[in-house]
Amino acid sequence: MRFFRSAVIGAVLAIAGFALAFALAPFFDAVILYITPAAILVPVIGSLIPSKVVYWLVPDGGGPAGLLLIMISAFFFWTIVFGVVHFSWLSLRDRRKH
Repeated sequence: MRFFRSAVIGAVLAIAGFALAFALAPFFDAVILYITPAAILVPVIGSLIPSKVVYWLVPDGGGPAGLLLIMISAFFFWTIVFGVVHFSWLSLRDRRKH
């Protein structure tokens, strides 16, 4: 149960971080800070997702398809990061109680 709760909280925080990055975009390049870690996952996710799926979602392909892959990778990266932090925090908190 703790794992799934951490995964959901990680996803919610990743979406909130995405919204915050776009809200702060006029002040500094926050969107680049949000999508930069996607470079780690793009090669992995790019090899897992068949190109048919990408072209089904974005028929023109090219830049929009690449941007979709980058945004999905960034979302997964931040979901994993926030989920692991939350899971670790819960584990430490429960360990201190006992």
